[in-house]
Amino acid sequence: MDELKETAEKLAELLRKRGEHIERLAKDPVPEVTRHDLEEALKKKASFLFFTADWCGPCISFLETFRSIALEYSTPEVFFGRVDVDRSPSIPEKYNIEKIPSIAVFINGKLVDVIIGSMSKEALKRRIESYLKRIE
Repeated sequence: MDELKETAEKLAELLRKRGEHIERLAKDPVPEVTRHDLEEALKKKASFLFFTADWCGPCISFLETFRSIALEYSTPEVFFGRVDVDRSPSIPEKYNIEKIPSIAVFINGKLVDVIIGSMSKEALKRRIESYLKRIE
């Protein structure tokens, strides 16, 4: 009976985390990351940070593609966020992000790649899937 109770508790915890994740996605699938919450964002198995600025036309256009991918691939273990280079200049500086739009790819908290520039949804999807294979 203890084993059944333990399984039920694990399932309840997984459902709680999934519910919190769905609630966060409903608010904003690509929340802004600042230096105050960067560490938390990188605790996931995979994190994708979109570097942008309010004045950057290509960034604004590509953000919709990134947001669409985030809605499709985000899980409690996979995080998609955005970093405004003007409001949080220490983050792009820390990771040597010099061009926007860029997506910094982190696997288990370690920077593994930087995708520079915009691309089609299909091309970005292929890139994201290739990184997600590393965490399976």
